[in-house]
Amino acid sequence: MRLLWLLFVLAIPAARCWESDEMDVFDVVEEVNQNFYELMEISQDAELPEIKKAYRRLSKVLHPDKNDADDAEVKFRQLVSVYETLRDDGKRKIYDRVLVEGLPDWRSPIFYYRRARKMSMLEISIILTAVISVTQYLMAWGSYIDKRHTLEEFLVKKYKINDRKRKKNEDFENNLEQMENELNLIPRPSWWNILPIQLGKLLIFLVTGGPSMVRSILESIKLEKERRQQEKEEEEEEERRIKEEEEKRKEKRAQRTARKRVFNIPDRSNGGCVLESGDDPEDSPKLLHSRPPKSAPATVVTGGPWTEEDFTELARLMAKHPGGTPKRWHVIAEYMNRTVYEVTKMSSKVMERLAIRRSEQEENLVPEVKEKVKTKAEKLDMSAGSDEAWTTVQQKALEKALKQNPKGTDQRWEKIARLVPDKAKEDCMLRFKFLADKIKKKKLGEEEAGNEDESNRVEESEKHSVGAESKKEDKQTVKTEESLNNQIHG
Repeated sequence: MRLLWLLFVLAIPAARCWESDEMDVFDVVEEVNQNFYELMEISQDAELPEIKKAYRRLSKVLHPDKNDADDAEVKFRQLVSVYETLRDDGKRKIYDRVLVEGLPDWRSPIFYYRRARKMSMLEISIILTAVISVTQYLMAWGSYIDKRHTLEEFLVKKYKINDRKRKKNEDFENNLEQMENELNLIPRPSWWNILPIQLGKLLIFLVTGGPSMVRSILESIKLEKERRQQEKEEEEEEERRIKEEEEKRKEKRAQRTARKRVFNIPDRSNGGCVLESGDDPEDSPKLLHSRPPKSAPATVVTGGPWTEEDFTELARLMAKHPGGTPKRWHVIAEYMNRTVYEVTKMSSKVMERLAIRRSEQEENLVPEVKEKVKTKAEKLDMSAGSDEAWTTVQQKALEKALKQNPKGTDQRWEKIARLVPDKAKEDCMLRFKFLADKIKKKKLGEEEAGNEDESNRVEESEKHSVGAESKKEDKQTVKTEESLNNQIHG
């Protein structure tokens, strides 16, 4: 190990980086293949003026315009390269070292690099392909040997080939043969798998199977477009169906709310007479004086039974227009196409239904209390929750315990019973239920009384308005009859 480190340290000075000037000098030396000083006809220690003088003298002789030789251009180009090398001090030192040491041989990496610089792309591609192919083939063999060795070790352990006792067994030969068959299943490397062969196969596949592959791709794209178009049409059809169903529901709703009878009451306020004369039909056109009637607003009279949907709609409108809204019942009645009296009358029934439903929901929220009360009902006195069975101190203690242990507390009633003196858990539960029922009944009575008062007020206002209108119409009729009598007797 120490010897390897020593060789590595000694080889470090030999490793050096080649510069571009050295490459240029090496190329010129190989191309000229002659001593530069002899070519320039100067000594090796000549100065720069002597080099320039020799270059001017030789350029007059070797210039292509003054030399008719076939290689005049080559000679002149070599002369220029030699002159550029000798006039530069750095390149001249490199050339002097080449004269002593010579050019790098095949043992130096620069030798191959310089050769590669002069190769064409085709030559480089061929060389790289050959190197890659050989490397690929060798790597395939290495992988094959490694797989075979690994599988062989596994099979030896599996079939216990190395067991001396099993070697005398009759199944030993069968196991050995089966092991060889499994080893032969590993594919062996072949020259058909190297890079050039694979490139050739790829080219043949593209030529023969390329058109069909392109057609299949285009067909798949077409099918994808058709699928998207079909999905789009299905979505549009679904939206259209939903809209139609919505329109049908609206029509049915409009038909349900269209249970009304409309009567056009003639307007008598314009002073005209619509009475017919049975005695003298010829004089009647002269006596009767009428003016074209004006369009009168239609009076809506509603009727019919109330359905569950009507009650639901009334409850929704009552929630949407709460108490205190200006003309609350008029707005609700106009929306439902019914009279104010009818709406206010039915609102009390809606409030009763809401109260019953709310009480049922509250009873369902505390199922444990109800079950426990029912199971103990036979043993407990039902009057245990009344006011007579509870003192003021116990009532205050119960209220305080309920605040300290709100709903959802673990073992709530046990904790409450411990805080109330002389009362058990069942007594506290019965007292709570008694108070809750009492509060519900009180609220329900107040709501019913309020609804009845409001309904009576609306009914009285409607009756008053209808009576005023009827009196006005009677007065107008009397005036019309008096005017007709005056015209007849006059």
